[in-house]
Amino acid sequence: MLEQRDHRGKRFTIGHEDATDEIAIERCQRAEALERQAQHELCELERAKAVAGPAGKHPEVEVLKR
Repeated sequence: MLEQRDHRGKRFTIGHEDATDEIAIERCQRAEALERQAQHELCELERAKAVAGPAGKHPEVEVLKR
């Protein structure tokens, strides 16, 4: 493995591309999982807002804002 710097001064390594690809794949999979979780939570929030109704109508129920 060989460490280099690009034109911006950022470090990067050459070699062991398989390990880098595995790390990149894991990061992409984690990002996709987090995106699905965020979408699921947004759907739940929308359902909760629909059930709670407008905030002024039921002051005892606090509606979360994004």
